[in-house]
Amino acid sequence: MISPLLHDDPHTVGPFRILARLGGGGMGTVYLARSTGGHTVAVKTLHTRLAADTTLRTRFRLETDAARVIGSGHGAAVVDADPQAPVPWLATEYVLGPPLDTAVEAGGPLPEPAVRALGASLATGLEQLHRSEVVHRDLKPSNILVTAQGPRIIDFGIARAFGDEHLTSVGSAMGTPAFMSPEQAAGLEHAAAGDVFALAGVLVFAATGLGPFGGGAPGDLLYRVRFGEPDLGGVPESLRPLLVRCLGKDPAHRPSTTELCTALGGAGGAPVDRGGFADLLPDAVLREISRRSDEVWREPPHRLPPPVPAEAPLAEAAAPSPGVSRRRLLYVAGGALLGGGVLGGGGWALLGGSADEGGGAKKKDAVDRLKPPTQMWSAAMWCPDFGGEVMRVGRNLAMRAGIVLCGINAESGKTTWQANVAEPWRSATEGTRVYALRGHKEKAASPAVCEVSQTNSELGKPLVELSSFAGKEQFNQLLCVADGIAYLVARTASGKRWYLVAADLDSGKERWRRQVEGPQAEGLPPALCGTVVGSRLVLCGSPRRDSKFIRLSAYDKAHGRQLWEVSETFEGAPPSRLVTDARNLYLGAEHLTARRLSDGELEWLFGTGRDVGDSAGEERRYGAPVVHDGVVYCAEADRGLIAVDAVSGTLNWQEKGLSGRKNTRDVAPAIGKRYAYCADDKGLRAIDLRARQAVWTYETEPLVLTADAEGGRLYVRQEKRTVALPLA
Repeated sequence: MISPLLHDDPHTVGPFRILARLGGGGMGTVYLARSTGGHTVAVKTLHTRLAADTTLRTRFRLETDAARVIGSGHGAAVVDADPQAPVPWLATEYVLGPPLDTAVEAGGPLPEPAVRALGASLATGLEQLHRSEVVHRDLKPSNILVTAQGPRIIDFGIARAFGDEHLTSVGSAMGTPAFMSPEQAAGLEHAAAGDVFALAGVLVFAATGLGPFGGGAPGDLLYRVRFGEPDLGGVPESLRPLLVRCLGKDPAHRPSTTELCTALGGAGGAPVDRGGFADLLPDAVLREISRRSDEVWREPPHRLPPPVPAEAPLAEAAAPSPGVSRRRLLYVAGGALLGGGVLGGGGWALLGGSADEGGGAKKKDAVDRLKPPTQMWSAAMWCPDFGGEVMRVGRNLAMRAGIVLCGINAESGKTTWQANVAEPWRSATEGTRVYALRGHKEKAASPAVCEVSQTNSELGKPLVELSSFAGKEQFNQLLCVADGIAYLVARTASGKRWYLVAADLDSGKERWRRQVEGPQAEGLPPALCGTVVGSRLVLCGSPRRDSKFIRLSAYDKAHGRQLWEVSETFEGAPPSRLVTDARNLYLGAEHLTARRLSDGELEWLFGTGRDVGDSAGEERRYGAPVVHDGVVYCAEADRGLIAVDAVSGTLNWQEKGLSGRKNTRDVAPAIGKRYAYCADDKGLRAIDLRARQAVWTYETEPLVLTADAEGGRLYVRQEKRTVALPLA
């Protein structure tokens, strides 16, 4: 879809004039552009901050080569490219047609003749790639454009030549889980047969609107791709035998692209009649193609201006010191609570922003030019979409990496052990130990809580075995372990009743059980997270299907009696941990709220009537919070970080001088002694707690931030890498 340029987007790339944005992702941005001769093209650029990475530059060059190989018949013809430019770029013809997933959304599943023609043409395109000893490795509906003349294959960002040694990392697999081949999901070589597997998944989607292995968390998808059977219930009967062969786990048993093309109706492996492809498409898809054809010749949208920073008036002399609540100030007399200071190091980027309006022009020069610290270590770790927090285990760490649970040396970042615990809801830590539920694919009939060995990565003998519950239930859940008691949610062996259970790890005996609701949404367990606070077990239940509410509840940990339950409006990625102190439970949504742990009632609600900027209508106004030293911190839309007194719910202070940033609402900030750390679309910014203004930016794309005060480190989890920075 065509969208306006941002204020800092380039005006030209190579010989092309940039008109609008077409899309973007973690590695780069795609623009609509025109040449001096009026030729319309799509220009893809690598993000400036990634241009120095030689591996990514090589990948970008290989993408250019693969695009040239497939050409205009089955892809987008390369018009020009410069992989060696300071910011590498690739210009291709602008293909007039929506991605396959958009086409199916617009017109519903395609009729069988269209599916056959689509598959035969795509198989021919892949065969052309394979003859040049190139595999795509990421064939999926969003990488296939549907035009009136036939489908086009695009985005060769992770394409590779046969036999190339591909990048690996702990628990990782390159590609898109829903359409990976089993060998790719296992981190093995993905050859031509892997593209055939992915193509079959694409055809299942085209025929049904769903992938062959459903949806849900990446870890679940990877497991089903490797070991589960595809769901072909909605596929036309005549196509099922062929797709079953293509989706076979053994690559040697899959048909070749030539066989596949012939079986789908292509003449001897030749392309289908592309001139008649439009006749096979639903009217809604043809209307979408027409709309896009018309849109490209309209006047492009105006470039967006730089965001105007919003600053609330602050009474500096009367404001409390950062990180300390008003209540604590009653007990503090005189002295500076937090010192200043700077951090040195390499790998830095200047933070753009306006000067402090209160005579802060000189301060801007002194503060905004600080460099972020040099990383202490970096480790290849695939961060899951859910439950990616870094957990302290004794002097070291534990974190989930893809489909495994890993032990990490806190000093070096080296992996010390790996346990095959795929689902994040089936493991928990307590102090120096790690516990997990026995795998649901094992032969045992009942669920069991075991300790994970930090020497040989094996699960020890069961400490608790729940004989009246179903061991093969995937969504049995280990919520948390506290004071020697494991708290679980499990399904009974007979019937489909679910119970919240407390079990003693020393005696192995069940203390109590309480019936609860089972899973409410696909791919999620009954509860998102749980924690013990004082005498209470507090839970956040999974949202119901298509619901904008999450359920919060509390139980007496001694006897299991439910104390209260409320529903809270919530949009965005559901929380994977609860934010509490001894008094309240905090949540960021349309408002920042505090609910009393005693009865679930609102203690306070912050945000009513506040101007938080235009972006608040796009997603929830308040981001995931964190509570530290009596203060609740969270992002307020794109205005910046706010600090709210945890007792009274009144504003302590808000960040100054922030502009041109889009805060990442689902990533909670992390708090040190000197700085608060927040994630946004430019990276990780550090906010001086005295100046209340950002001082440096570390270029990254964080998914989870974890402050480790004991170890003096800030852990930054990215999609495929975890970095340790000094915590200041």
